[in-house]
Amino acid sequence: MIKPLERRQKIVKDIDTFEDNHIVLRLSQKYGVSEMTIRRDLKVLEDSGLIKRTYGGAVRWPTVQVEPPLLARDKRLPLATDQKTRIARFAAQNLVQSRDIIIIEGGTTATAMVPYVADWDDLTVVTNGLATAEELRRQLPWSATLLCPGGILRPDSCTFVGHIAERFFREFHAHRLFLSATGLTLREGITDPNILEIQVKRAMIQSAHEVILLMDSSKFGARSLMKVIDWSEVHLLVTDDAAPADMLDALHAQGVEVVIAQ
Repeated sequence: MIKPLERRQKIVKDIDTFEDNHIVLRLSQKYGVSEMTIRRDLKVLEDSGLIKRTYGGAVRWPTVQVEPPLLARDKRLPLATDQKTRIARFAAQNLVQSRDIIIIEGGTTATAMVPYVADWDDLTVVTNGLATAEELRRQLPWSATLLCPGGILRPDSCTFVGHIAERFFREFHAHRLFLSATGLTLREGITDPNILEIQVKRAMIQSAHEVILLMDSSKFGARSLMKVIDWSEVHLLVTDDAAPADMLDALHAQGVEVVIAQ
């Protein structure tokens, strides 16, 4: 029997398929659990803002679900490439110092920091991204230290996930974590589509003294499967000048510090 988190992730996708009034029964039969369990799953998903229950069924709210695979990143990177570059350059040049211990997660925006962090001396850089690690290996000076976890290598993202990777990050104490994700809303916070990735990111968050969020304006208003981090845990959000002003004002009102990368 699959775990509840995995089952709920699959149920969100099933909502589009099971459109009749017998959705609870059909999901119960598919996953081999009671109808009461399915109703609890639907309640959790509705509370998370992912679906809306209807009389006898449920519908899915618009959400960012599909994560382009690493091999398609030549298609993903042109989306807000200039914005991602500005954000990454600003973060590397203004939020990193020599002899820092930093975590760069394997997302495209965080990985775009690599050419710019190479200017700092005696850095220790930790990452779960295989492609990120390869870029760091090629560009970091010999004085730098590069650390990577083991674990399960996800083909779609080329990142290490699973219990080994989670345990690895919990062993470290970093000055700063540079984190990106798929979606950003005022209500749900920062969200991502893959549970295994989220669990590793949460381990990174626990090990960092400061969490720096790198999110270009295309992510604002997008909502993915599960929350990664609460706004109360974010020390700084770095974005671009196309980010919606009303959302930035609302974040300021919540006490979130925001910097526009020029």
